[in-house]
Amino acid sequence: MIFSKFLKKKWQHKDSVVRVEAINSSLSVDDPAQRDIIIALVKNDDNENVRRAGLIKLASFQSWLTQSQENTMAKVKQYASDKVAAILMDQDAIKVSQQEKLSYIAEHKQYGLYENWLKTTEDADLIIALFEKIANKTQVNEQSNKLALKPQLLLNLFTQKQNVQVQQYIIEKVADLDTLEKLKKKSQQAEITQQLIEKITQMQFAIEQPIALRKKVNLVLAKLQALKDQYAYQDYLNKRELLTNEWQVLASEFSCFDAAEITTFKDKKIAILAQLDKLFIAKAEQHVQAEIIRQLNEKKQQARMHFDKTLAVIDQTLTTSIFENDKIEEQQYQTLFDKLTSEIIVSVLAKNEQNEFIAKICQQQKKLQQLPEIAKSVSEATHLISKISQLALPTTAEEMDERLPVYQTWLSDWKHAEKNASGALPDSIKIAANEIQQHWRQALKPLQQAQKQAFSITQKKLHDVRRLISAGKYNAAFGVFKKAKQLFNALAEQQQHRIQKDYDSLSEKIAELADWERYIATPRKQQLLADIKAIVETPLDNPNEQAEKVKQYRKIWNSLGHADDDAEKSLNNEFNQLCETAFTPCRLFFAEQEKLRAQHLITRESFVEQAKLLHQQVIGDKNTNDESSTVDYKTLEVALNQLIKQWQSAGQVDRDVYQNINNQFNLTLQPIKSAIKAFHQENKVLKQQLITEAEKLLATVDVVTAVTQVKALQTQWRNTGYAGPKVENKLWQNFRKINDDIFAKRAEQNVLEKSATSARTSELEGALKTLEEKFAQVTQLNDLQMFEQALQVLNKDVAQQKPKMLNLEKQISAKEKTIAQRIVDCKLADEKRQWGYLFLTLEESISNEESFTEHKEYLQLTASWQKKLKELANNTTHFNREDATLELEILSGNPSPSNLQQQRMTVQVSLMQAQMSSGTAIDLPAKFSQWLMLGKLTQQDLGLLERIKPIFQ
Repeated sequence: MIFSKFLKKKWQHKDSVVRVEAINSSLSVDDPAQRDIIIALVKNDDNENVRRAGLIKLASFQSWLTQSQENTMAKVKQYASDKVAAILMDQDAIKVSQQEKLSYIAEHKQYGLYENWLKTTEDADLIIALFEKIANKTQVNEQSNKLALKPQLLLNLFTQKQNVQVQQYIIEKVADLDTLEKLKKKSQQAEITQQLIEKITQMQFAIEQPIALRKKVNLVLAKLQALKDQYAYQDYLNKRELLTNEWQVLASEFSCFDAAEITTFKDKKIAILAQLDKLFIAKAEQHVQAEIIRQLNEKKQQARMHFDKTLAVIDQTLTTSIFENDKIEEQQYQTLFDKLTSEIIVSVLAKNEQNEFIAKICQQQKKLQQLPEIAKSVSEATHLISKISQLALPTTAEEMDERLPVYQTWLSDWKHAEKNASGALPDSIKIAANEIQQHWRQALKPLQQAQKQAFSITQKKLHDVRRLISAGKYNAAFGVFKKAKQLFNALAEQQQHRIQKDYDSLSEKIAELADWERYIATPRKQQLLADIKAIVETPLDNPNEQAEKVKQYRKIWNSLGHADDDAEKSLNNEFNQLCETAFTPCRLFFAEQEKLRAQHLITRESFVEQAKLLHQQVIGDKNTNDESSTVDYKTLEVALNQLIKQWQSAGQVDRDVYQNINNQFNLTLQPIKSAIKAFHQENKVLKQQLITEAEKLLATVDVVTAVTQVKALQTQWRNTGYAGPKVENKLWQNFRKINDDIFAKRAEQNVLEKSATSARTSELEGALKTLEEKFAQVTQLNDLQMFEQALQVLNKDVAQQKPKMLNLEKQISAKEKTIAQRIVDCKLADEKRQWGYLFLTLEESISNEESFTEHKEYLQLTASWQKKLKELANNTTHFNREDATLELEILSGNPSPSNLQQQRMTVQVSLMQAQMSSGTAIDLPAKFSQWLMLGKLTQQDLGLLERIKPIFQ
């Protein structure tokens, strides 16, 4: 025994100080055996300092890590854990690699360490690894379907770590627009800000694209559906093709929809197209027939063009050969005619058209057989052109009478030669002949018109002579016949021959009347004296009629010729005297009229002055740039029209004066009219521009914008002045028609959008019905929350629809309120059950003196209550909970036992003082947690639990 004491090593000494010294001085970590001794001391020594000394001696991260997990001494274990934390956080002399740090983070769950480490490290990889580890801990604890990385955690990390790699990682992890917007506000680096903007844009597009695309798809489907009302089949085909192309473009973006929605859209399209095919089956057959006919007509037209062109080339070749005396190979032409005839017979042309072309070939064959005669005719035609070219065109009637027969003979000969030539005349000869004929027609036309006019005048004069004779106006008839005779003698011989008989008859009549003039004139003049005496003795009531009557009698008197020589003078004197007497009352009347005309002249002069004032307004506007003095053309035009009307009704003035003052009035008004006309023209241009803009709006695709802008154009139209009587109504009708067409397009689009909206409404209503059926029987909180989230998504989709689906929104909102209330009720029920499980676990554990974890109700508790009960199980402190129980009863308003009323008053006063000083809100569950953690529960606490239980149940 004595020797054994001396043989023991220092590290085996009973004194811990000696063992520590041995570790520090005697044992080496380089010797494997001694290293094992140190490791054994670290694991098994009963002294904390020895174990610490061993760990320090080992100076290995792996040793510290192992002992932080396995050492049986809590303090040593904690000491090792602190050392590991210091090493990992680069706060110790021992260093570890980046990979070792990342491996440690991946394999261990030291969340407290990670949170502190995250605050200090600036390494991007470590920050990301630490953050993900902490976030995953949150996910595990919550046992929910929430994102592993909470938005608030990401936002805090983004703010704290201004590191590009870390911030890029956060941007990748965030899938919420609100959080991204917050990150953008916190960003301090341009590169990160740009990435945030790009991701926000992409996410917004990803959200908005399905909505916009869904609307476009529904609109295309509605337009396809509307094709059933299309009347014209070709229009139907064109529109269907356009809509099909539009569908293909939209289908390339269907990846933003889920498979079910894509299938729904495709099924709708297939159903609509099948319906359209069924509706248009008859028209499709008719269209096929029409297409066959169209293609046949095209082939016929091509055949006509081919045959016409071939025959024209043959005809031109023959004509050229004949004119230039070239040798013609008749057999070659005959072969060509036979080939062409065969082509015509087998062509798609109708029989009558084939016969027409074959007849043309026969004409060419006939021409080929008559080449000598045709050549002779061509020579004659050339000679005729040369001959007529030497004859000058007539410029007078005499020249026309002389040269016209020559031209007519030439024209007859030309037509005969042209006929005999069988169309073989060269174009140059035919053009020359046409020009000659045109020149002669142009030269003859005015001369023949002049002859015709002279002949017509002569005829009219002869007719006037006959009329005057019939009316007994022989004296006038003599004078007119004299003029007619001069005209007759000036006529051409051919024209004289046409009216010779009529002229000779009137000549004989005039000669006969010359003998009877005096015999007829005397009694008629005597009768005229009797007529004028009647109006002298009984004047007419109307002086103007009296004056006209006197003038009429004077005119008749002058036309009667001479009376007998002995009575002529006395009859003339008496007639003159009677005319003077009959005109006397008229002269007085006309004097009064003269005074009225003078008054009318003064009135008209005042109108001229008014016109000058209007003129001055226009001149003043041109000479000033003051906008306040701008002429009101509408008022000016009204004043002008009123002034013209007054002028027209101003009464008569003397003729010699009227012309002068009327010219003055019109000259004064001319600048005003010009200004108004210019104003009208300017308004016309403006309104035409408005019409052009309206036409552009009619062609635009955006009908809503077009309607808004065309309403603005209507306002501009109303504000634009009058464009003149000739064009105003026409311009308005054009503008109005375009407006009507735009509003008609809007009405059509409204119908389509209404149809699309109706389809979308049915779709969303079906979605709501599906949700209601799916969650009809749910009672669990998770299911109710899923139902609530689905309703929120659906409500958001409905809220984005235009026009608003108010009825459906109300239905969804009502359902959301119902589900929200059920969730609240469910949470309250769960909370109540939790309290029941808690009190039952506490009571049974106290009564049976068992561990909390041994009861089945313990497993039903939340993780937080389980943790508290575990902490309570380790609490050995004994504490009197009487006052704490009274506090709970006071705060909840529950009564206390009657024997404790005095104590309750004391506790209540203390509690009120504490509340007044702290100002914190009352939290009964937190207060109960404090009550529970005061110390170990005993049998005496069962009664207190019975008093507390009603507070929470």
